[in-house]
Amino acid sequence: MGRGYLIVEGHGEVEAAMNLVHRLWTDLGLNPINWAQPCRGKHLHQEKGIEKACGLVRSKGDCEVLLILRDEDDACPKDTAPKAGEWLRKQNLYFPSALVLAHREYEAFFLPCIKLMAGRKIKDVSGVERDGLLGDANFIGDPESIRGVKEWLTDQMPANRSYKPTLDQLPFTRLIDFNLIRVAQPPLPCFGSLERSLRFLDKERQNNGRGVYP
Repeated sequence: MGRGYLIVEGHGEVEAAMNLVHRLWTDLGLNPINWAQPCRGKHLHQEKGIEKACGLVRSKGDCEVLLILRDEDDACPKDTAPKAGEWLRKQNLYFPSALVLAHREYEAFFLPCIKLMAGRKIKDVSGVERDGLLGDANFIGDPESIRGVKEWLTDQMPANRSYKPTLDQLPFTRLIDFNLIRVAQPPLPCFGSLERSLRFLDKERQNNGRGVYP
């Protein structure tokens, strides 16, 4: 049986993005797939980085779908995603692939769920329990409007705590409620892109396709 491969940027995103994608794939009712441990890629905002990441996955020999997930920072995904998709398309992969840009940071996925996360203890990847967000933490507004979500999360924590991606991305990801994100107002477009990309990959896989999203 082949595997799904996920390429991410940061250390913290390796486990966090795996949890996010695996849970969302199941939540969408897509056909079962065995996801490999995510790989980290460098310079994914450049064509050479996409080429290197694709070469790595191609060499595995058992890839059935590929998802590249990275932050888009200050640029607008509507403007940059088509160009990134062309870079991916030029790799002429033998399996379907997709690229999703989180605007502005991966942590934007947390913002519609902050009230749900507030006051809850969290466990990091090693099982150590820590304080999470303050009990009155909440977010109101456009989740894609904040530059510096990591710093904003720190401000919602006790004085002796700061948000650290390597410790906190996974436990906060575990608390994400997909239905809350789906009904969030304003909406979170990058989450919609992630859902569409997974449906696309599943359909292409079932049809033995080699398509590229977007």
